[in-house]
Amino acid sequence: MEAMRDYVTHRLLIVGSIADLKALDRVADWKELADAKDIALVDRSPGRRLWQFVTPAPAMQPLRVMSRQWPRLTFFLHYDCEDARIVALVRAKNGRPSHHRFTY
Repeated sequence: MEAMRDYVTHRLLIVGSIADLKALDRVADWKELADAKDIALVDRSPGRRLWQFVTPAPAMQPLRVMSRQWPRLTFFLHYDCEDARIVALVRAKNGRPSHHRFTY
């Protein structure tokens, strides 16, 4: 997908075992989201992490990479491209995303 004129807002929910999430917390390098701005950890509950950030385009490639590196975790990415009026929900497990896009 090509870059949008405006920023794309994302909410990334990561679900898995407490041990796997703790391991992710220790080594997660959010530099993979090179163009990400306003990165914030919204929820850090047992069994889940919820991150929020904005990028110039949907963060599909970093999602594939992370889900491949962490095959026992499940990643849910919700993004909203306001200028293009596109909203999407992506579920990724073991590098394989299932992408559902909607226009509004």
